[in-house]
Amino acid sequence: MWQIDGTVLLDETGQYAGRLGIRGIPTNVLVDEHGIVRTVGVTEPAELNAAVEELLAPARLREAGP
Repeated sequence: MWQIDGTVLLDETGQYAGRLGIRGIPTNVLVDEHGIVRTVGVTEPAELNAAVEELLAPARLREAGP
């Protein structure tokens, strides 16, 4: 859908979710290319799509070049 190469983390033990204060599931956590958590909790498809597109925008601009 977004043509992203990368890792998808499945927090099977809930340890990472606990560190972020997440109490409900499913919860999406979007992390930028520097490992910084940028978005937590988007679950509706339109919200998730918008959040991913926002994170990808700077990379796509760099790829397009001047």
